[in-house]
Amino acid sequence: MIRRAEEKDLDVCLGLINILENRTFDREVFAGLFREQLEDNRFACFLYEEEGKVLGLVNVKTENELHHCAKVLFIKEFIVFPDCRSKGIGKQLFEHALSYAKQCGCVRAELETGMQRVRAHAFYEREGMIKDHFYYTMNFTETR
Repeated sequence: MIRRAEEKDLDVCLGLINILENRTFDREVFAGLFREQLEDNRFACFLYEEEGKVLGLVNVKTENELHHCAKVLFIKEFIVFPDCRSKGIGKQLFEHALSYAKQCGCVRAELETGMQRVRAHAFYEREGMIKDHFYYTMNFTETR
């Protein structure tokens, strides 16, 4: 079953995001951001759940983009617990996010993914996404 995240899902979502980013985020900081997103209608966090256990999530944001002159869905975070991968859970979450995008009037879906996530890249391409942009970053907390 796929459902929207609720306040009670904070810890499982934090656990999934920690796995995704391979680090441990401060719970209080994460909680504040999580709660903000739950109340912001531009965001939607969907959880895949079986027998009361969350196995994955996709967190999305819709936004009007000047350079598209339309609304776009951004997949912000997308992860399935490692021991639950290759069972169709990611595909179901992905399709749910796309369906949600269409319901919201989005004209396209976009995402960014780390260059090291080779299996994820293959998944996105199998699902019909096209690699057509470069994405650059600059951290302000690190010295150059």
